[in-house]
Amino acid sequence: MNNNLKLLRLSLAAVWLLTAVASWAYPQDQSLALLAHVGLSGVVAYSALYAGIALDLVMGILTLVNLRILQKWLWPTQAIVIIIYSAIIAIYLPGYARHPFGMLIKNLPILAILWILWRTDVQVPQIKGEQNV
Repeated sequence: MNNNLKLLRLSLAAVWLLTAVASWAYPQDQSLALLAHVGLSGVVAYSALYAGIALDLVMGILTLVNLRILQKWLWPTQAIVIIIYSAIIAIYLPGYARHPFGMLIKNLPILAILWILWRTDVQVPQIKGEQNV
């Protein structure tokens, strides 16, 4: 694996792992308040909060594990998770979609990284005239 791909994998793993840590460290009452905007409360909200933290942690760990058999499904799964997270936030917390810090728009380069990693790992044939990344 070339150094550029290693850097993409490490930065992607850092996003997942640091998101898990930030979600764990974020004041629980504020997290639950955000989940209430999505219509989740009580046990369901707590479950969603901790499932999200666990999912982020697992995605980060699996990103660091360099097993080719994982990458066939890992990159598309991560893209789906990001798209679902982004859609939920955009629908139920639209202020984040319009936020001047571009909280959701920053997911676009992450999706591009996933695309590059997927194309590299599954060895998709190049389109005529396309250059290697």
